[in-house]
Amino acid sequence: MDVVLGIFVVAGIVVALTAFLRPRRPGGPPPGEAAIQAAIPTFRVVALGLPGSGKTLLLASMFNELQTPSRQCYYLSAGDDDVARLTGWFAQMADTSRTDQWPRGTFTSETRRFTFGVKARSGETVHEVLRLDLLEYAGELLTDAEAHSDRRQELFEQVRSAHALLAIIDGARIRQHLDGDPQGWTELHRTLNILVPHLIEAGCPVTFVITKWDLLTHLHEDENTRLSLVRDLLMSNTHFRTLARLHSTRRVTRLIPVSAVGPGFASLDATGHVIKTRSAQARPTYVDVPLSTVVPDLFDQAELHLPTTLRAALHEEARRHLWRAPLERVHSTAMLTLQSSGRALLHALGSAPAAIAGDVLIAMFLDSRAPAVGPDPAGPQVDEAQRRVGEFVRVRKQVLQDMRGKPAMLEGRLPSSRLSQES
Repeated sequence: MDVVLGIFVVAGIVVALTAFLRPRRPGGPPPGEAAIQAAIPTFRVVALGLPGSGKTLLLASMFNELQTPSRQCYYLSAGDDDVARLTGWFAQMADTSRTDQWPRGTFTSETRRFTFGVKARSGETVHEVLRLDLLEYAGELLTDAEAHSDRRQELFEQVRSAHALLAIIDGARIRQHLDGDPQGWTELHRTLNILVPHLIEAGCPVTFVITKWDLLTHLHEDENTRLSLVRDLLMSNTHFRTLARLHSTRRVTRLIPVSAVGPGFASLDATGHVIKTRSAQARPTYVDVPLSTVVPDLFDQAELHLPTTLRAALHEEARRHLWRAPLERVHSTAMLTLQSSGRALLHALGSAPAAIAGDVLIAMFLDSRAPAVGPDPAGPQVDEAQRRVGEFVRVRKQVLQDMRGKPAMLEGRLPSSRLSQES
């Protein structure tokens, strides 16, 4: 097996070197472009939630917040049709002329798939660093055992192969329960009892997303105390509590509150329906965090599985990696897949990342662990191919650092958002 792997690695090195050194044909791609394109992985994310939990509003608001690099170096791009859909949903959501009108949810026969390019600019050049392939399934597939069995099987296969799972919990149900309506408690437990069996065997990081966080501001003036109260409520469900404890040391599990519209935009009417406040403005809260955690959490979880010695070896490799020129990075990263530390890292990443080349994953991991300050990876005197690839590497490193900063900032503000390492 190692011999076969070695053949593939050597072949990969030859291809990469050829991509760097091949002279540019007139009208062809810029020097180094083939190597850059080969280093752009796609991470698969699946969003699970019952009907009405707020998946569609979360998607629209998330894209609205991340379509420009306003609070981070990166931004999301999407196909023209998807941009039209997402911006249309956000406009409908933000329109307060009809206080009872919200974007429709996902039909039972419908699967919504969005491929987001994560991009960042360096000077006049825009680099796509990675892609996030997000699948949103109709909530009825989780609740109706009789309907669309083939699509249910497809959903479960996607869950098993995901790099990250987003489990959506309807904050309005929590509010309903806290207001004394017994249906709220019933629906909240139903949600957890349906979601947890699909999550408990998941090998990838899991993020529980509490939607409609703005409806729970009355719980306590301190937001972390508010989240702690909600967390205790969820822990009263035996299955949720069991999952949190089982995943406490070997999985990254989060509890992230989000509001697609922000405080003061909506309220509950006398019948319990969510209605908009006229003339209010949408100010989304924390919607940029769930997708930003995908890659950092995948790498953090893999590191949890590594022995201390191999973990130290990879961090030392990350320090050395920072000082190498692009050609050396390609060579050293590919060879690392044959070494014990590299093989252990790929094994710890599990079966889900198998669609991504091992050397690409390792290079991204090393970039995410490299010191914040270092030299220009391309060096002072390089040709155009190495300069462009070096620029790409530098941008990728900054994107990974900014992504890692999002959950770190949330944890600093809301320590109760981290379910992992539960005592």
